Amino acid sequence: SNSSMTVSLVLIWVAAFFWSAAPLLGWGSYTDRMYGTCEIDWAKANFSTIYKSYIISIFICCFFLPVTVMVFSYVSIINTVKLSHTLTGLGDPTDRQRRIERDVTRVSIVICTAFIIAWSPYAVISIWSAYGHPVPNLTSILASLFAKSASFYNPIIYFGMSSKFRKDIFILFHC
Repeated sequence: SNSSMTVSLVLIWVAAFFWSAAPLLGWGSYTDRMYGTCEIDWAKANFSTIYKSYIISIFICCFFLPVTVMVFSYVSIINTVKLSHTLTGLGDPTDRQRRIERDVTRVSIVICTAFIIAWSPYAVISIWSAYGHPVPNLTSILASLFAKSASFYNPIIYFGMSSKFRKDIFILFHC
């Protein structure tokens, strides 16, 4: 519904504002990596419990919980799609229903895997630094680039794996 969508969007923006503003208010820190972007300042975790707590908190709240919610949601979607033919009372699923189940399962697995692959290096480095280990510059750069590349995976995955998404895009852009 529109109201639940509005509430979700407000909560997303509030969370984004909170995690972005926290370092500006003294909890955590950002650093410029000289390649057009900034990232969490992992080096300060070696010297301060406050910075360390920010890194651990952001790992839990911005990586671990979202991955858990994502996996739970996609498993729930897959189970709902699989159970949908049972609820109709028609017995065995049709070929079309099997194809829909397979496509939903494939897209779900690919989306979750892509997110985990993109963000895991950044998350691991964050925890690594929180426990006092230095992070080499090249490792930091690669982890940041992997994480930031995640923003273009979903549209490519959906475009490549969902004919309905492709049709909707073509309608949207009058192709």
